[in-house]
Amino acid sequence: MLEPGAILQDRYKIVEQIGKGGMGAVYHARDLRLRTDVALKETFFQDAVYRRAFEHEAQVLARLRHQALPRVIDHFNEGQGQFLVMEFIHGEDLGNQINRLGRRFASPQAMPMILRWTDQLLDALNYLHTRPVPVFHRDIKPKNLKLTQSYDIILLDFGLARGGVTVAIDLEEVADASANARKIYGFTPPYAPIEQMRDGEADPRSDLYSLAATMYQLLTGTLPVDAMTRMTRMISGQPDPLKPIRTLAPHVSEPIARVLEHALAVMIDERPASAREMRTALARARNQGSSRERARSRQENAEAPPPEQELPVEAAPEPIVGLVPGQVTAGNPLASQTGPGESQAITGSSLDPQATLLHMLTIGSPIRSVAFNPAGDLLAAGYDDHTAGLWQVNSYSPLVTLKGHVSSVRSVAFAPYGNLLATGSDDETVRLWQANDGAFIRELRLPGCPVESIAFSPDGTKLLIGGWGGSLALCEVDHEYVRIIKTLVCPFVHSVAFSPDGTLIAAGGYDGAVYLWQVSDTSPLPSLSGFPTFILRVAFSPDSAYLAASSNTSVQVWRMSDQKPIEFFQEHRGPVHAIAFSPNSQLLVTGSEDKKVFFWRLSDGIRIPVALEHRAGIASLAYSPDGKLLATGCHDGRLYLWTVGV
Repeated sequence: MLEPGAILQDRYKIVEQIGKGGMGAVYHARDLRLRTDVALKETFFQDAVYRRAFEHEAQVLARLRHQALPRVIDHFNEGQGQFLVMEFIHGEDLGNQINRLGRRFASPQAMPMILRWTDQLLDALNYLHTRPVPVFHRDIKPKNLKLTQSYDIILLDFGLARGGVTVAIDLEEVADASANARKIYGFTPPYAPIEQMRDGEADPRSDLYSLAATMYQLLTGTLPVDAMTRMTRMISGQPDPLKPIRTLAPHVSEPIARVLEHALAVMIDERPASAREMRTALARARNQGSSRERARSRQENAEAPPPEQELPVEAAPEPIVGLVPGQVTAGNPLASQTGPGESQAITGSSLDPQATLLHMLTIGSPIRSVAFNPAGDLLAAGYDDHTAGLWQVNSYSPLVTLKGHVSSVRSVAFAPYGNLLATGSDDETVRLWQANDGAFIRELRLPGCPVESIAFSPDGTKLLIGGWGGSLALCEVDHEYVRIIKTLVCPFVHSVAFSPDGTLIAAGGYDGAVYLWQVSDTSPLPSLSGFPTFILRVAFSPDSAYLAASSNTSVQVWRMSDQKPIEFFQEHRGPVHAIAFSPNSQLLVTGSEDKKVFFWRLSDGIRIPVALEHRAGIASLAYSPDGKLLATGCHDGRLYLWTVGV
């Protein structure tokens, strides 16, 4: 075992061991040269055949490029170990999330997310299986899946920690045909197909079984019966003990259940022939259900605009080329180029903001949330490394690092008065701190609710908490106490907000709706619709006249006097995680995974010709109270300060 602090190749510093198997170990490490986190995988192979096979596999994996796969960065030998260096994916794996959230995945609210992940994984498997040298994962399960900040799925661990050779090795290339008789394969019984349990031979349809078993567990809240037990029962003439999906989860449509159960066939020849075939069948099944829902929605509310049709296959964002990362592109002709169906940004007026990069801070951990204090002299940021930071704006210097959370800090918020800062985390807690020095005050636990978003009421007496708990927690708060006074029932939410006039609460749901309540008596109001999938962010304008919400690559704005949609912005090429109104309520600012920040005039709905370029996707942004500064936090751990005064 490598000890924390050990340095390999004069470059990779071990942080901690995060996994171990009989044939290898996985470490969280720091790349001292590039100042990034990496996953370092060590194998314990001593056999020359296995070592050559591992080296061949590393070379194959290094050539893979897919948005659902971590990148292979390096491969080296040191001492008796062989090492593979891969992109480190922060956050909690789905296995741990299932343990914490129980059956909350097995709900109608979560199903659109699960089906979206299934589609992304099938796209990744089709890519892997159709390489010139096919790659088979062989261990798809919740523990080997993680979510990005945009809630896309990442497939981890190509069996290397267990010593499994996942690439279809040409035996002539490893120069020893006896390797065929000495393969070492592992498997996880509830997710492994029968052929993998019996002889370990790789086949694309084996990965389809494991994927379907994983989605069976997510959709039903129940582990599937292992394939060996199923085979034994069937050979003895007994019924298949695997319960039908709809018996356990009636909210799953019949066409979707059929597709997954087809892939869960015990006999390999009875499964879909390929990932592409299964993906097509699943898209067709999803659209059947979507068509019925759209028809029902139009019948119930004939005056409402028809919802956007859900596409069977989600296209990956096109790469943006030709722009220098970190450069302000106002006036750059490339900044105004648009794709098919996009509107061209027009020349701005004298009131349009002029943006300049003031300073860039390198944190080192992906940033989840940023917020200015009411005076505008402090900036708070929540990080993936379980901490939050307080920064002095005038000197760009750190004030204090806030420690105590045990998972990603998803949201930070200053109280309008009283020197109070709140942080919300995936660890199902909200912690209160003194804003001027970061002294810890107290903690509120919310069992079963990983916190996604928090917001103070305008008078600072209430705190709203939303996440994966199936309801919002409305709390009374001051320095002496924080206690829940009301729970507001709604689906899982990613973002919550109070209207600045203190009359409304808004929450963006995973079903694509924005839920509203009256603050005075917490009575629900009609929800706002317009998106086919989950809401990433909601925000009120400072004058409370408008509400904006983002979902995937789109942003919609409603006029709150009559709750009518007035604008629909679609020029981003990646999910829009960050939105904010300018303090004068005249502009809406949007930040996206496409590494861009756009400015929109509400008076005419035009995007003005200023685009703030970043080196990575944008997770959060915030205006300073005087409107002169804009802070943006990115997935690469960089925090930017821009001057954006008019």
